[in-house]
Amino acid sequence: MNFIAIARKELNIYFSTVIAYAGFGAFAFLMGLLFVGQLNRYQLSTQYMLSRQQPELLERLNFNDEIITPILSTGIWMFLFFVPFLTMKLFAEEKSNRTFELLMSAPIRTIDLVLGKFFAVSVLMMVMSAIPLIFPFILHIYGTGASGSGVEWAPVWSGTIVVFLLGLMFCSLGMLFSSLTESQIVAALLTFAALLIGFMLPVLATRLEGNWRELIEFIAPATHVRRGLQGRLFIEDFVFFATTIFTFLFLTHRVVESHRWR
Repeated sequence: MNFIAIARKELNIYFSTVIAYAGFGAFAFLMGLLFVGQLNRYQLSTQYMLSRQQPELLERLNFNDEIITPILSTGIWMFLFFVPFLTMKLFAEEKSNRTFELLMSAPIRTIDLVLGKFFAVSVLMMVMSAIPLIFPFILHIYGTGASGSGVEWAPVWSGTIVVFLLGLMFCSLGMLFSSLTESQIVAALLTFAALLIGFMLPVLATRLEGNWRELIEFIAPATHVRRGLQGRLFIEDFVFFATTIFTFLFLTHRVVESHRWR
């Protein structure tokens, strides 16, 4: 299938250069710093409650609320920088190198081209979303007491799923902007600006009331991610991500297809 060949080509480019390794390494390093910081905070909270002889508060402390959820919530903000870095080259590089015209004249369907590039960046996002799973496993191994594991795995898996879906949505948007320009820098800046607006939508929703507030809260990605991090997955969340991903891919397809008729 053509889109598999295109995806393989894109992955070879990512992994034959420093792009993938630099992205994974930087993301893992930053997530590791967050993990160490939250773990130290958890230890300080435990010591404080023990010194104040407050066992009822100590019982409320858990790895998920104090360590795992905060690092995932902070980690998705890193997508502001990593997603533009990964997606800016998908089409813009082809245009700047004047190889885009060759693709348009080749016997390749536009849908295969779009899906192949999206599949390649989806593989990178899957790896990036799986990196934080290292930390719950560390807590599971070294944080197990007489009562069993201190990690509740349902929020971990649901949180990983919504983070991955969020990454796919962001990548589809980044690919759309990459198809609109010849400059990788412009594509990256447009993606960054759009993602930042998406993250700020909950702030805007707090200033509104009624139906407008409900609408803004629904289209805000953070609303759907927050529920997943809490261990709750709803059909409407999957519908939201599927709809937005399909919409951005469809628009990308139309932009690329328009070049065939110029």
